Amino acid sequence: MIINMNFNNPHEERTIDIRAIQASSRRLRTGIIAPAEEYTQREEVEDYTSEPIKSMDDIIRVSKFLIMKKRYRDNMIFIVGINFGLRVSDLVTLRFADLINAEYAFKDTFTIWEQKTKNTKKKKRNRYITINKAVMEAVTLYLENTPDIKLSDYMFKGEGNRSKNSGEPLSKKQINRILQGIAADLGLGNKMSTHSMRKTFAYHQMVMSGNDPRKLLLLQKMLGHANTSDTLSYIGITGEEIEEAYQNLNLGSETCNYLVDGAIIESDEFTA
Repeated sequence: MIINMNFNNPHEERTIDIRAIQASSRRLRTGIIAPAEEYTQREEVEDYTSEPIKSMDDIIRVSKFLIMKKRYRDNMIFIVGINFGLRVSDLVTLRFADLINAEYAFKDTFTIWEQKTKNTKKKKRNRYITINKAVMEAVTLYLENTPDIKLSDYMFKGEGNRSKNSGEPLSKKQINRILQGIAADLGLGNKMSTHSMRKTFAYHQMVMSGNDPRKLLLLQKMLGHANTSDTLSYIGITGEEIEEAYQNLNLGSETCNYLVDGAIIESDEFTA
C-alpha cells in the first residue's frame, strides 16, 4: 500500500494499492492488437550472478538452522564469511591462529595479504580484519563441539575425511555446494554461491551506514575494488530493484510521475 499525499489538503490522506493498479493497467482491450504470426525470441546471456542475503531474518534463520543440525563448521563458515567479506580463496586459508593468540584469547584484528592482490596489484597492501562478536561466538561454538583442534589447524577443513589430505581446507567447490544446499533446504530463493557471503557483507555495510556515499568509498577500499561500480555490483542491485525503479518512474503518465519518499506525486499536483 502507498500513501498518496494531497498537496492541497495535507491533512487528507488516501491509500492506493500500486501493484493492483499496475496489474490491471497492463491488460489491453480485446481486439486492439492482432495475434503474432511468428515468434522471435531475443537472445539473452545466461545469468550466473550470485546475490547477497538482504533479509536479517534470513541470516538468523540460516545460522539457527545450521546450529540445530549441529553443523557447527558450516555455521562458522557462514558467519565468518558474511562478517569478514573475504574472497573464498582467502577465507579457506584462515587458521585458528589468525584469530586466536597463544594465550587462547581472541585478537582484536589480524592481517591478511589477499591472494588476488599478490598477482594483480603493483603496490602491495595488507588488509586488516577486525574480529567481531558474531565471529567469536561462531568460532567458540565450533571449538566447544569439536575435539582435538589445534591453533595451527585450518578453520574450514573437511570433516570425516580419512585421506592423507584430511587436514587441508575445503575447496571453493565444496563451500559452494554447502551454501547452495542451505539455500535449497530453507527455500531462500537466493542465487547462492561463495560470492554471496562477500556480497552480504557489502550490502549490510551500506544499509548500516544509511547508504552513505563515504561508506561506498570505504567498501571499495575494503574489498579491493578498482572502482565504485564494482562495489555497487557487490551491494546487490537485483533485478527486482531494477524493475521497481522502472515501475515507479512513469515520466509523462497522465496518472502520476513518480514516487517521492513513498508518496505518489501526481501530475496535477505540480500545477498551480
